[in-house]
Amino acid sequence: MGKYLAHTARLAAATPSSRNRVVDSWRVLAILLVVCGHWLAVSIWVKPDDSRHFLNSLEWVPYAGWLTWLFQVMPVFFLAGGYANARGLGKVAAGKQAVWDWVTQRARRLFTPVIPLLLLWVVLTQALGRVLPADALHTGAVIATMPIWFLAVYLGLTALAPLTHAWWRLWGSWSLLALAGAAGAVDVLRFVFDVPGVGWMNFVFVWAFVHQIGYWWSERDDLGRVTPRAGWLLAAAALALLIAVTWADWYPVAMVTIPGAGESNMTPPTFAVAILGMVQFGVMIGTRPAVRRWLGRAGAWRAVVAFAGLAMTVFLWHLTAMALVAGLGLSTFDGAVFRVEPGTTLWWATRPVWYLVLGLVTLGLVAVFARFELGVNRAPAPPPWMVLAGVVLAAGSSAAIALVGINTTEARTGPAQWAITAAAVAGATLLGALPIRIGHADHPRRRRRPGV
Repeated sequence: MGKYLAHTARLAAATPSSRNRVVDSWRVLAILLVVCGHWLAVSIWVKPDDSRHFLNSLEWVPYAGWLTWLFQVMPVFFLAGGYANARGLGKVAAGKQAVWDWVTQRARRLFTPVIPLLLLWVVLTQALGRVLPADALHTGAVIATMPIWFLAVYLGLTALAPLTHAWWRLWGSWSLLALAGAAGAVDVLRFVFDVPGVGWMNFVFVWAFVHQIGYWWSERDDLGRVTPRAGWLLAAAALALLIAVTWADWYPVAMVTIPGAGESNMTPPTFAVAILGMVQFGVMIGTRPAVRRWLGRAGAWRAVVAFAGLAMTVFLWHLTAMALVAGLGLSTFDGAVFRVEPGTTLWWATRPVWYLVLGLVTLGLVAVFARFELGVNRAPAPPPWMVLAGVVLAAGSSAAIALVGINTTEARTGPAQWAITAAAVAGATLLGALPIRIGHADHPRRRRRPGV
């Protein structure tokens, strides 16, 4: 850990003045909000009759739907991703990096940390299938691998970024209108005409729209045309629009999926999520001067750089930490730690302890598995057909894991699940994203002697 902090301190000190530190800080904040939100959303209750219940806290929290507007920060990732991809593709356009190398390096950075998580849970589901109840094991595996859904969409958008950025340069803001129109049309077909399955198309249109706003941000940032006042005006207008469309019952209020609440704005996404993204974008722009002043402090920027280097590992493993703690708590002392009724004063009073335990377990997992995020393969890109095949397999397997899972409710892994795992490993192999090389680039054992 000491070597890592020293390494990130050097990176922080060498950060060029041209870097938009606000983007990095919002990405870090978004990760922290996702982690805290997931940990708070889970309510495990062992009733006096020894029945066990896995609840979503949003099922019993008053005004839960409105509260999700604060914790649904996925648009921030796509906004920041669009900005970062525009910057990276600017280097490609300047001839500083080949486009296939750019796509390959981005895909490796995203997918390399996924493979250890996937393989560990495949092993766990096989090893514990005869020990733990089938439904409990399936629930644990689903919860632990849930973050992988994000990779399916984000990896696809990243691979398509050279095309969508070229589209942006050609069409400009008209590309935003085209995507917004497509997302709105899908929602009309879904909610008004009840066309089955059409809503899933908005995994592309909605998130591509938010990602494209990142392109707009990058371009206007270069021209100095993004002012805090404009940001607050955008946030206010988008918030008013979001209140209007939910108040009119055109869209559900909740911005996450709440069990038993009917239609969802997230699975699949609706244009309401894109409107929420515009609210968040406006806030990001409006608070930029204050955030910049804070990041001007050496300690604050070092903390952001240090956390950002481990962010994907934290994101991928924080739910595994919760699944392991839940499994241990349910299997010891007759589940005594979960006999507190959710929503009571005592339950809320124990949340700091819950966060502390989960934080320590997550820290332990990060200490073990962060080496894979820090040791991404830097070799040149393979042939283009391998990159394309690898991205398709990686993104497709990520989507399949989110939809199907890596095991069944019969505590075994079926042919479909084995095929998903094989596709993920094959995609990683083609991309050069298998976690073989470990340790960050500045680690003494990784340095090469001159001439080697």
